[in-house]
This record gives sequence, structure tokens and C-alpha cells, in this order.
Amino acid sequence: MRPYVIRQGDYLTKLAHTMGFDPDTIWNHAKNEQIRKKRPNKDLLHPGDILWVPDEAEHRRLLIRAGSDNRYVARVPGVYVAVKVTIGGEPLVKEPFRILGLGEPIEGETDDKGYIRAGVPVHVREIEVYLPSLDRTLRLRVGDLDPVDTVSGIKKRLMHLGYYQPTRVGVENAAADGDALVSALKTFQSDRGLTPNGKLDESTAKALTGDHGS
Repeated sequence: MRPYVIRQGDYLTKLAHTMGFDPDTIWNHAKNEQIRKKRPNKDLLHPGDILWVPDEAEHRRLLIRAGSDNRYVARVPGVYVAVKVTIGGEPLVKEPFRILGLGEPIEGETDDKGYIRAGVPVHVREIEVYLPSLDRTLRLRVGDLDPVDTVSGIKKRLMHLGYYQPTRVGVENAAADGDALVSALKTFQSDRGLTPNGKLDESTAKALTGDHGS
């Protein structure tokens, strides 16, 4: 086993596919006890986390017969993505959408809570969601959402829900912009009937992940 440093965009299902190991076996390995305790969701890791992975890939060898056709089917695992679409804090219900970047466009409508739900193969880094009635395109980067107990994870969820607006480009990924973040968190807590203390307590974390969908 060797240590692997998690980078932005990494998550266990993707790493298992690209490195050739079984995700559940590695996640439950004794060497990964520390990261399991720190990150309850194996597909919500944070840059800088240490994951122990096999020294070598565990891909099975393919049997090839000379003088005959050899046909194989590759199965690419996917992850489930749920995105809540809102305007002014109100969910867009039954809003038509078109997902691009997964081969043939996928068309549908948001559900009764404003969510768009789709399965995305692990090799896809970004998809586009087009809202034809609003003529708006949303770009979604798969694997970029950080755990809720990190500053960047709180910022991104509040930003997606319409509570937090970065004061400058890129600051949503940094441990800065504290006043704006605390103000956004207090507003979210007030809207959910929670004590507006500007802190990520257990009730706030539960409400934030529940509203966001992850």
C-alpha cells in the first residue's frame, strides 16, 4: 500500500476505476481508518486528504485467442449527481432542462423540490445543464464539491443555494471572505429556524446538506 494525496476532482469511485482497485475493499482497509472517520462519504473527499491505495493496479488480464475475434465490453462506473436549481431562494419546480456532455442530450424536468438528478460516468469532469425557458446554461464540475465541514464546502453549498456571493473571483475556494461567509450562514440559519450564530453546528450541517442534496 502507498499513500495518495487527494487532489481537487478526486473521489473514491473515480480513483478505483482509474487505478484498478475495488473501492469498498480499499475504503474499509485498516490503513484508511483515519480518513473513514474524517470523511463519512467516500466520494466527498478534500484536497490534501491521504488515502492509502494499492502499490499496483489490480486489473484482470484479458484472455486473447489467436486467429479469432476478441470482443470485450468496458463498463465505466458512474456517480449520482443531484443539483437543486433555485432563483431568489425559491426552487424551480418542473423546469425543463437539457443535460449536455454525456453523449446524447438528456432532457427532462426538475422534480417537485427543484432537483435535477442524473448518473455521470467517472471519466466525465464537467457537464452543462441548459434551461431553455430561461436561456441559461449552468456548468457543473463533477467531484469539485468539498465536505461540508470544510470552509470551501460550506461556501460552495451556500453559493449554490443563493446565500453566499464571493466578493472576488476564486475566493470561494480559499479560507478568506470570512465576514461574507458568516453573514450568509446566519441568513441560512434564520431561514431554517435555527439559531443564527454563524457557526457550522450539527443542526446547521444537517440542514445545509439536506437542502443542497449532498
